[in-house]
Amino acid sequence: MIFTKRKFLSEEDCKKIIDLYNNNIHYSFKYDTNSTYPLNIGEINGITDKIKNICYKLNNSCNLDTHQIVMWPSGSSMDPHYDPESDVFSCLVYLNDDYFGGETCFKTNFFINKKVKPETGKLIVFSNSKILHWVNEVKNGTRYTLALWFVSK
Repeated sequence: MIFTKRKFLSEEDCKKIIDLYNNNIHYSFKYDTNSTYPLNIGEINGITDKIKNICYKLNNSCNLDTHQIVMWPSGSSMDPHYDPESDVFSCLVYLNDDYFGGETCFKTNFFINKKVKPETGKLIVFSNSKILHWVNEVKNGTRYTLALWFVSK
């Protein structure tokens, strides 16, 4: 299952989340080629609640596990992978689109790949333990995303 919703967040909300990352960069940690700021419970509560509502409608037996802001500098990417079997969904909101590359990609069956074009405010929800997924290299600029993971209750 792959669900997308364009303009899920306003450009203003996306900018506020990028500012939150930049104001808390000293709390971020390196993960592979990106830098991650783990959000505290309630830090962006209204936005998190909107995403939870969508995920709970898709599967009411899951809970939010982790949510974070991820900064992907030029040259960063993520190799094809599946997430742990206990994961139900990954959710991703593109916070900007003023970079080149950095598409989220999926292999939905043996022959078909799906590439999601980054658009500021776009939400993607997908079955991360069942669908092979990856991030193409960010060729130029910096990609910011809000990432959430939902697990089985």
